[in-house]
Formats: sequence, structure tokens, C-alpha cells
Amino acid sequence: MNTVDYHIPVLLKETVELLVQNKHGAYLDCTLGGGGHAKAILENLEKDGFLLGIDRDKTAIEHTDEALKKFPNYKSENISFSKVNELDQIVFGMKFDGILLDLGVSSKQIDDHLRGFSYSGEGNLDMRMNTGEGLTAYDIVNTYGARELTEIFYKFGEERNSRKIAERIVQLREKKSICTTMELSNLISSVIPRNFRVKTLSRIFQALRIEVNKELDELNTVLKLSLDILKPEGRVAVISYHSLEDRIVKKFIAEYSTGCDCPKELPRCVCNKKPIIKAITKKPVCATEKEIIQNSRARSAKLRVFEKI
Repeated sequence: MNTVDYHIPVLLKETVELLVQNKHGAYLDCTLGGGGHAKAILENLEKDGFLLGIDRDKTAIEHTDEALKKFPNYKSENISFSKVNELDQIVFGMKFDGILLDLGVSSKQIDDHLRGFSYSGEGNLDMRMNTGEGLTAYDIVNTYGARELTEIFYKFGEERNSRKIAERIVQLREKKSICTTMELSNLISSVIPRNFRVKTLSRIFQALRIEVNKELDELNTVLKLSLDILKPEGRVAVISYHSLEDRIVKKFIAEYSTGCDCPKELPRCVCNKKPIIKAITKKPVCATEKEIIQNSRARSAKLRVFEKI
């Protein structure tokens, strides 16, 4: 299985062009997935360049290691990107010329119904990217109270029927645990009008996945860590797939690329705040119509890039 069979990389050309500014440099791919972006980065590096790839999905690591075994300047680690500062390479002072974050879930993870990411196939309610740790979607659906479920569905899924769905879950699980993706899908479908079911199912499953994997917390953490492990003029490229992720990235860039934030009425600056980064993409880069036709997942993708000053 090659990298494309596993997962079609989104905004590949644009990402590599904006990220790889030093062909002799060191790069960090925080979300290896199928290795599509990693392969393209390696192909754009000279022999003395280096790519470290990480992913908390062990299956992704095993696949990508096999796909990229011809590159001697590639190494991988099975770890979540919020713990990147714990890697030996970084503990001993390694800095990067570029860092890539391709967020969300891969096509391979969605297509493997046994992983529980998809509402369209039968599988256990798992949704863990690292199957060896943490709560599962089953734990959340069957133990969280109605108020907690409502908050998750609304906050992470932006679903306006959150309360109705949460109350239905709590009502039905008193009779029998909700164990599979299809059981949950059927439950949701029973309380949502037919015309809105697909979008609602997508939002609820997204919300559960984000809660299971603490995705937004992970993103906030790694963005801050990136400032410590980037070289001056090093870049970070982030590909997000929904507004919650993009909002975090946009806010981070705005906060750290501006200087003084003292009240305007003060005669001079007292905060001494200096910009740490600069935005390379003033607006997010989106996929072309041609790419969207070839890969529908690219439709929602937004690429933002910033550079350390």
C-alpha cells in the first residue's frame, strides 16, 4: 500500500512550497498519517536534510515507515504531538526549519469501520487515534451526563439539536448500553428530520472524536511548543478541516504576530510585548476546484502558515 492508497494528502503542492524554505534543513511532520506530505517534503530535501515524523496512531507509523524506508534521512516516533517536547531529539536541543500539522482524521481511519470513526459502517464506539490509551467514545456516550453530552455536541459539533440528542442517549442507555456506531447512528436518526440527518451525524461523530482525542487541547499545546523548537525564520504550516481548528490557528497567529497591546489611552507602551512570529498567509489557502473533484475531503481544508521572527 502506498501513501496515496492510505490517505490522499490535501494541499500537497501548496504546503511543501510554503513550508520547505531550506532544502538542507530539519523538518517535523507532527501528523504523519499515510506519509503523503512527509514523502513530498523528503523529495524536496537534499541528502543532508532531515525529516522527523510523529503520529499517535501506531498503524499509521507502521505503514509510513514501510512506505518511506528508502529515505535514510527519515525517522519516526509513535507519540502525540502535544508531547513532542519529550522526544530525545528535542530534549537534546534539536530545532526545526519547518513543522507541519495536518489535522483531523485520515481517510484510512474513517474507512476502517472497526475504529469507530464513521457513522456509515458498523464498528465499536472507539474513536481513539491511539488505541492503547484514554477514554473511548463508548465511555463518553454511556457515562457522561445529559448536560456534559449536550455541551460536547454543541461546543465541538456546533449542533443545535445537542440537548435533544443527549437526552435521548441518556434515556435509551438506561435500558441497554450503546455499544456500536450503528446503534448511535440509528438513535440520532430517530430524533432528527431526514433532511438534516447526514449533517447532524457528521457533527455528533466529530464532537465525540474531538472529545476522545482532546484534539483542540492538543492543537493549542503544540502551537505554543512550536515557538520553542523552531529556528529563526522557521515555519509552521497547519491544515485544518473545520472552523474550530481554524479559529484556534487564526487566533494564535494574531496574538503572537502583534506587538504592544496596551490600552490606547496610555501615552507609551508599558507591556513591552514584541511580535514573535509573522503570518505568511494573510488568508487561508484553500484547495482548487480540480483538487476538490479528485479528493472531496479537500473541500473544507484551510492552510495557514506562519514564520518565527
